Amino acid sequence: MKVCVVGAGNAGCAHAAILGRSGHQVTLFKTSRAMHNDHFSAISGRGGIVLRDLDGVETFVKLHLATRDLTEAFAEPYDVVLIMTQTGAHRELATALKSSGCIAQMALVVPGYLGSTYFWRALHNHVEIFAECESPAYDARLEEPGVVRICFKNARSPLGILTSSQRSRGLALAGALFDSCRYTRSNVVDSALRNPNLILHTIGCVTSASRIEYSKGEFWMYREAFTPSVWNLVERLDRERRAILSEVGGQPTTYLQDCQFRNEKIMGSDPKKVFERYAAEGGPKGPSSLNTRYLTEDVPNGLGLLCSIGASLGIPTPVAHSLITLSSALLNRNFYSEARTLKTLGFKRISELWRVQENL
Repeated sequence: MKVCVVGAGNAGCAHAAILGRSGHQVTLFKTSRAMHNDHFSAISGRGGIVLRDLDGVETFVKLHLATRDLTEAFAEPYDVVLIMTQTGAHRELATALKSSGCIAQMALVVPGYLGSTYFWRALHNHVEIFAECESPAYDARLEEPGVVRICFKNARSPLGILTSSQRSRGLALAGALFDSCRYTRSNVVDSALRNPNLILHTIGCVTSASRIEYSKGEFWMYREAFTPSVWNLVERLDRERRAILSEVGGQPTTYLQDCQFRNEKIMGSDPKKVFERYAAEGGPKGPSSLNTRYLTEDVPNGLGLLCSIGASLGIPTPVAHSLITLSSALLNRNFYSEARTLKTLGFKRISELWRVQENL
């Protein structure tokens, strides 16, 4: 298929390389100069990406195009536009893609946090299907300019399809890209609130703030942060999330059960052991400072969204609110003013989102 991967960070480069190695025609579009510029210069100069896979095999993967030029990137239609920028860029990016004349069968937003609704508003006359994933199919890191290493592969990468009538077709398109995309959630809210970073990134950073700053880069959050008392906090926040999942038509499975579903090929083992194995084998090093997307992205766009949906349904979210308040104080920012909410997504109430979901 013809695929445009939007975003040239760790995830974007990894998924572009995986897709190119699988035989798809891949364009990689870099949206900003905020970071990873040396990596992108190497990729565009060579015309491709060096991929180091889980088996230690190193392959040079040629791309159809690597560009920063919006007009050049979207000069032709695509089967799938795979949007892998940080979620805070979704609204501005949706506007830019509208001006570009973007045409595609499907826009797949990874991760979502309901970002698919921004692209639906901007592109519904030019794109047929809108979907989002709770997490990428692969975890990866850029190791040196133009070289990306795969750290972990999900066994399952469930999708939320914005319009329910397009569920089968959207799943078929995504499944043709990644074999882990074989399942759907009940709706996009169900998918958005299963992003694991909403819980793990936020709690892991807030409770380890002094350790992160003291360690000067020698910190492994997944291995170090989640002591028994911190797991108590995880479970309290997860209760708030699960209460909302029940109200929006999702199965109120725990964070650890969701982790097991994504990570394990064969179900049945202890979900906590699954997380511990991921932490030991696949969980990345870091963060190296508190000025990290683990807070600047997942607090306003994850916890902010959780609180907004909870408020619209009359479900209290005190732990989520506490984490937003503490994160704001730690970084001397107001994450409430930056929060993604139903209102910032363009909905006065959640019933309006359901009408889009059911194509009413």
